[in-house]
Amino acid sequence: MLGFPRVAVGFAAIVFMTCGFAAAQSREPRPAIQGAPISRMEARALIDGAVAFAEQGKMVMSVVVVDQAGEVIASERMDGGTYRNIKFAEGKAYAAAIFGQTTEELGAVYKTRPDRYFGIMNMYPGKVYLVGGGEPLVLDGKVIGAIGVAGLPEGVDEKAGRAGIAAWTKFRETMKK
Repeated sequence: MLGFPRVAVGFAAIVFMTCGFAAAQSREPRPAIQGAPISRMEARALIDGAVAFAEQGKMVMSVVVVDQAGEVIASERMDGGTYRNIKFAEGKAYAAAIFGQTTEELGAVYKTRPDRYFGIMNMYPGKVYLVGGGEPLVLDGKVIGAIGVAGLPEGVDEKAGRAGIAAWTKFRETMKK
């Protein structure tokens, strides 16, 4: 009976640390997490843009697109890609969507605020992967989803994700016409 209040206080501390994480770490105001859903065609544009980037460099990767709640809309594993990379890409996309930040930024917290980093990892075991490659999708200042890329050399996952976002932006512009 005496252990229960300590557990409850510890749990409340972890929840507080995790919930306050994004606002405390971001220098710019974080976009609101809500917005228009991402269509299947938009998800395809995101994936195709990221895959084209990888193919141009003769690389193999996996890519996942999620909605604002972190639920998978579409994914692709390139020929020769491993199953674990699709799981890593999903963890990156999920983290970017729910926190509204890149996973590169989220992962950097390990150095400055390890308590918050491990708080996130403990709150979302098996769901988040906090290394570069997860990019939030922002439309009209609101996070509407995210793209996650895994399997490329260090620092290149982010570039593939951004290439996917560039293709998505171009696709959205052509749809307005």
